Amino acid sequence: MQAMMIDNEFSATVNEIARELNISQHAILKQAIEDYVKKIKKHQALLAFAGILQENEADELLVTIQQSRVNKNIELNL
Repeated sequence: MQAMMIDNEFSATVNEIARELNISQHAILKQAIEDYVKKIKKHQALLAFAGILQENEADELLVTIQQSRVNKNIELNL
């Protein structure tokens, strides 16, 4: 496996996060990579699903999603 070069700014960011969270730099990088892989797999699954829809079905689904995000009635008991 080839070594990866990390610039000073990236290294400083990881160090700062490690210090703030009191965990190792290795744990931070491992978790970041695992989260990224989950995100990519989720996105790929969505794209695979989108590929089976007809154009009008995809448009209808998109409108439904957008409306459900916008038209939410939230009741706050303050």
